[in-house]
Amino acid sequence: MNNFFNSKRFGLLFRKHCAEHYKTYLMASAVLLGVLLVGGCFMVYLIEMPIDTQVQTVLFVPIYFLAGTIFTSTIFADMSDKKKAVSTLMLPASHFEKFLVGWLFSLVFLGSFYLILTILLNLRHWPNMHIGVFNAFAEPATLIFIIYTLLHSITFYGAILFERLHFIKVAFCFFITAVVATELNTFFLEKLIGREIRPTTPFGNLSFVDHSRFVAVRSVTISEPLVSYLIIGVAIILWTASYYRLKEKQV
Repeated sequence: MNNFFNSKRFGLLFRKHCAEHYKTYLMASAVLLGVLLVGGCFMVYLIEMPIDTQVQTVLFVPIYFLAGTIFTSTIFADMSDKKKAVSTLMLPASHFEKFLVGWLFSLVFLGSFYLILTILLNLRHWPNMHIGVFNAFAEPATLIFIIYTLLHSITFYGAILFERLHFIKVAFCFFITAVVATELNTFFLEKLIGREIRPTTPFGNLSFVDHSRFVAVRSVTISEPLVSYLIIGVAIILWTASYYRLKEKQV
């Protein structure tokens, strides 16, 4: 039997995880669906505008990022409980299979969004208007997933790295890192061009005031292949680090 991945063994592990955590997942899904439904109904009945793809995107993106990262931060919660951690780590399954189960269960939001969206689009009709459905797998929505892969990989690594308060610690580290990176990037650019500029994030636009004129220099955007590949590359590195961190815990 393959010690790295075996479909039968993975299926048993997947079903075991479902059986042990279905109540938690159902409760989390119910809360998520409730938030989406209440927020969606508010937009449908109180805002006199159709739920077009732009409105759907506004509804989708922030909740997707927030709910997805919060849920991901709890995916290895059993590792924080010594009693559960021992049984989890001693399961006769490979490190990769345990990693993959956690990875798959951390990606459950998309189905919930489309379920609520289908309900909302049928609650109210706008005459002579065809309302399209937000396609999460078409341009430019794919950029959302590129950003989310980075957030997911950071949170996923934090879920294994920290023992408690996973989301709070990951969020704290993320924002501290973002502030430090912005300060270092701004300092480097000021030394490079020899003038004071506004705080600039990595890959952000450079702007400054020159003799009462506001000057902005456009940088690369996330839609450009180089930046997208860089983000995906960082995400893969963090997922790989998460896998080896899980192996260390089992050892």
